[in-house]
Amino acid sequence: MLKLSSMLLLSTFAALGACAQLQDGGSVAPERGNPNYLKGVDSRVDELYITQIEPAGADDFRNVYIAPADLSKLQIIQPEGEKPDAGWTVTEDEEDVLQRAIHKEFTDALRFQSAYHIVDDMADAEIVVNTTVVAIHPNTTRAAVEAGAKPGGAITVSIALVDGRSGDVMVRAVDTKSTDNIWAFNQVENDDPAIDLIFRAWGNSIRRGMLQLQGRTYDPLAPVIKLQQQ
Repeated sequence: MLKLSSMLLLSTFAALGACAQLQDGGSVAPERGNPNYLKGVDSRVDELYITQIEPAGADDFRNVYIAPADLSKLQIIQPEGEKPDAGWTVTEDEEDVLQRAIHKEFTDALRFQSAYHIVDDMADAEIVVNTTVVAIHPNTTRAAVEAGAKPGGAITVSIALVDGRSGDVMVRAVDTKSTDNIWAFNQVENDDPAIDLIFRAWGNSIRRGMLQLQGRTYDPLAPVIKLQQQ
């Protein structure tokens, strides 16, 4: 069973896009009277998928390895109707910026208040953080930004916390977050914080998911989710 006080409102299921996945693979929220009514089962909770069955010993998992992000599947989603922009090709320098941002922000979030210990060798890890950067979505074209348009956009990632022994997924977040400066990831000559703020938010999200799975529900970085019977 989930170690959450997970009595979710049906309205919450609707707000999350009816993402609840029941044991039979269906996507319809259970009706009143059903034992699963108001309870999230393998569902997104505050942008997280948390496994229904906790791995043996997971309560004591503290050592975390942050794997290099997978950028091989990265797509650039141009504004509607625009042709591909070769200038968005990710260079080695730009990839290094992304890798550093992800590792730093995830490390800072997971280490907060000594919640987890970051290890340098995956063989020493009980939890492995796998990150795939799926897409970058600039809101406007390069030409428009050069002409003075706001350089906003968004980034989509898939993040999984897996059992370091079995490789089973314990917590997963698939999310898109916006930034006022989507171009920050390839500004290698300065330390623009815009991209860091996005990964900081994701770091806090995966930290919260792991704490919830382990029953360590208090987290000063996360707002309290208040649920009530409908």
